[in-house]
Amino acid sequence: MILKDTFYTINSLKLEEQALEANITIDANHSIFEGHFPGNPVTPGVVQLELIKELLSTQFGEKIQLKTLSNSKFLAVLNPVNTPEVHVKMTVVTQEDDSLKVSGQMITGEVVCLKFSGIYTKG
Repeated sequence: MILKDTFYTINSLKLEEQALEANITIDANHSIFEGHFPGNPVTPGVVQLELIKELLSTQFGEKIQLKTLSNSKFLAVLNPVNTPEVHVKMTVVTQEDDSLKVSGQMITGEVVCLKFSGIYTKG
């Protein structure tokens, strides 16, 4: 995992049936924000998607890969200076082939920043 414990820290992570929820804190001083963008940090979309993958890997205790991203909508800017606390809500359904069908949201305060759905594979 390339972002965990450097770019973000996990404050809580729990799976109840098919509902996976995480609360994380993003480090506004991380080097990613030196170029994206100086003085007005914006969390890149690809970093948000990597973060989702890493949360799944942490929960399941194994390497997870994104196989298909069927939908992703970046609805609001995720600025870690203004809102470092992020809530991630996902529905995770294990398919017959052991892949994971995942849909969810990334939320800061009351604002949904990202909606996504896709298929992830284990191993």
